[in-house]
Amino acid sequence: MTSLLIVSSNFGHADVVAEPSVEGQDLAWWQSTHKSISRTIGRWSNSTDAFLSGKDGDGQSDSFVRMRFGPIFEEDDSSGFFDFSARMKLPNTEKRLRVVIESNGDSITPENERGESSQQSSVIQSALKTSFSAAVNFVREDLGADFDAGVLVDFPLDPFMRLRFNQGHDHGGWSWYQKQEAFAYYSKGVGARYGVGVSFYPQERFHYGTDFSVVWLDQEGEFYGRENLFAYHAIDDKNNMSYQLSFLQSGEHSLESDSFLYNIQYERRLYRDWLSGQLKPQFTHEAEDDYQGKFSFTMALVILLGPQYLN
Repeated sequence: MTSLLIVSSNFGHADVVAEPSVEGQDLAWWQSTHKSISRTIGRWSNSTDAFLSGKDGDGQSDSFVRMRFGPIFEEDDSSGFFDFSARMKLPNTEKRLRVVIESNGDSITPENERGESSQQSSVIQSALKTSFSAAVNFVREDLGADFDAGVLVDFPLDPFMRLRFNQGHDHGGWSWYQKQEAFAYYSKGVGARYGVGVSFYPQERFHYGTDFSVVWLDQEGEFYGRENLFAYHAIDDKNNMSYQLSFLQSGEHSLESDSFLYNIQYERRLYRDWLSGQLKPQFTHEAEDDYQGKFSFTMALVILLGPQYLN
């Protein structure tokens, strides 16, 4: 517990060195690297947009890359994770096409995930062993639908297709949504998912709600379900807290309890709007262990790259 307080204290004082003035002096290596990569992402996005649409880009690209990684400390072990995602938005295709690359593309059942989907013995091992998916995403906002066709970049390559429909509505201080999805993977078989959720906004910086999703996998003949209760509090422009309680179930014909977990996540913006740190203590209670609580503590660094993060 003392070590956690020390870590939290270090994050709390991050703004002492978080935003050094760069006027009149050279950028630090990590700042210049971020600037160079963000500009490259913008050039690639504009070139791809021009190639597919036949029109030259006339504005700043909204494409971005998100990396999240860090260690996970458990009661008797430690591990690490590395997540990567990229969205290449192509506005000249009438905003209907996107190129999507994700490191968790082989995780088709987030309903039964108790921790990080890319968790390995270390951050480096997670980065080396992560399977990436690359897909072209076709969007029809007027129908609330999008269609993915892509491939899992693994050996052997695993092509897949996904069709999703989204509906939702905002009204006053609350909102709701529902999602339907069907997918087919060459090696993982076919499946379907349904999700629904509602959120309430009593204050501008605070909201809470609940959601439920269930997925069916034909190859396994199994259903997986998950209910979440959550709350989010933006303390100020740099700090926010989120709280979550989740119940996980599975079964062939009916859903039976597998586990439940609860966590608190503290996030602090460390530099501008593209570098953040996260701390998340969590307790997990699994049915196979007679619901004995297991403690874990996740530390994460979040980096956002793209033209919109240059200013």
